[in-house]
Order: sequence, then C-alpha cells, then structure tokens
Amino acid sequence: MGTYKISDLENLTGVKSHTIRIWEQRYKILTPLRSKTNIRYYDDEQLKKLLNVVSLMNAGHKISAISKLTDQEINDKVGALANSITSEIKEETLINQLITAGLTYDEALFEKAFSNSILSFGLMIAYQRVIYPMLNKIGLLWSITKMNPAQEHFITNLVKQKIFTAIDALSPPKNEAKKWLLFLPEGEHHELGLLIANYGLRAKGYPVYYLGANVPVSSLQTISNQIQPTHYLTFAVKSNQQKILNPYFSKMDQALNNPHLHICCNKNLLSELKLSKNHQAITSIEVFQELIS
Repeated sequence: MGTYKISDLENLTGVKSHTIRIWEQRYKILTPLRSKTNIRYYDDEQLKKLLNVVSLMNAGHKISAISKLTDQEINDKVGALANSITSEIKEETLINQLITAGLTYDEALFEKAFSNSILSFGLMIAYQRVIYPMLNKIGLLWSITKMNPAQEHFITNLVKQKIFTAIDALSPPKNEAKKWLLFLPEGEHHELGLLIANYGLRAKGYPVYYLGANVPVSSLQTISNQIQPTHYLTFAVKSNQQKILNPYFSKMDQALNNPHLHICCNKNLLSELKLSKNHQAITSIEVFQELIS
C-alpha cells in the first residue's frame, strides 16, 4: 500500500494542498490517516478517490454535489464518464482514469480511457497530451511510495499492447527512399517513446527496422551492413546519461561512418550531449512530426 503526504496528492492530482484541506473540513471528501507518531498521511484508496473527484469536476460536477455521493456512486459516475466518447473529455480526466486503472488493475477502465484518448486526439497527440504525462505521474508515484512494480508493469504493458495493435493495422511501407533504424542505446530500456516513433514513421509509409532496447553498437553495425538504413533514431529517457551516451554516440559514428542520427531527449540532457554535425536533436513530438511529414 502506498502512503502519501498532502503535497504528494497535490503533485499527483493537481489540486492545491490548501484546497484539499478545505474539502476535508467542509465536505469530508478525504479523512487523513495518522501514523504512530501522529503524522497525517493518505493511502491508495484516498488517492484513487481524489483522482475520481477531480475527473468528475472536470466533467462539470460541483464539489458540493460530489461530496454527497457514496464512494460507490463516485466510482459508478466515473465509469459512466469513461464510457462517454467525446472530444471534449479533458486530458486531466483521461490521465486520472489511466492512473486509477493502474492502481486498481482495472483493465476495463484502462481500455475505455485509452480508447477515448485515441478517439479524441489520435495516437501521436494522445501520447503527448495523455500517455506521456500519465507515465510521468507514474514515475512520481514510484519515487514517492516505492510503487508496486506490478502496477507499473501492468500499465506500461497495456500501453505497449495498444501501440503494437495500432502498428499491425497499418499498410505496408510505400516510401522506400528513406529507411529508418530504431533502437535504444545500451542501458536504456524504456521503449514506449520509440514505439510511438515506430508507429508515426510507419503511418507515413516509411520502412522501419525496430531493434528495441539495450542495443550495443556492434549489433547496429551488423544490421546496418545488411540493410543500409538512411536514418537512425533513438531515445534518451534516463536523466544524467551523458557519461554513457557521449561515448556510445562517438563509437557509433566511428563504426557506421557518421550516420544520420536523430536523438529524442529532453532539453536538460541535450545541453550535456556532444552532438556531431550529423546528429539532430528532437525535443518535442511537434519537431518529430515536422521531420517525418
């Protein structure tokens, strides 16, 4: 079971600590637990309830009305909200539903929220506005509570399944002028961004060779000799990885004769990377979409 401070609830739900206290006092929305040393804390059930309350408020319900509902009635209304298919569903609501589904292993709720995300935005924009922010909050949960690894794996594997299904539904490649080789460097294991790039490139008709995570330079060299890719694309997700990535990219340049490499990373890490003239940084999904358009 996770334990949370009120500041943790604020970071995870977007509701200010001051507002949470008012809701506790005026509406009895939450009832803090007490440790043996009388320190206030909250558990997974209360986090789930607050996420659901925020979802209902985003859908137009007033906190005064929500406070009169039982926990089961709140869950039922959130379930009904998940069943509604509308482009007006707010991103925060979808993020909260996905996190709640992960905390409770509710695959049906996850399915509905994920489907609504895709119907509202399309897969590429849904990744940017819903899936990626959701994963960031999952990472925050992990750092706060030592989140059960099963919950994290449950969520990430469901997302992977959805992306693989979307990729399988695409037509065969048509644009043979560019061949893309997708991989993660040694030590990198977070594939979701790479899978989204895989989908985006295939949707544009490009041939894609997908190697996945933790790929040594020697493996890149072997496949490159056979297929002669024109473009390489990778993600650098983990922070403070410049000491590993800079030697890796240098070795890659030497082995592959300065390949055309695209590196997806955040701006903080970018400032620490030593990129050559054949390297291009991608710091947002908009830059990526412009690149492949």
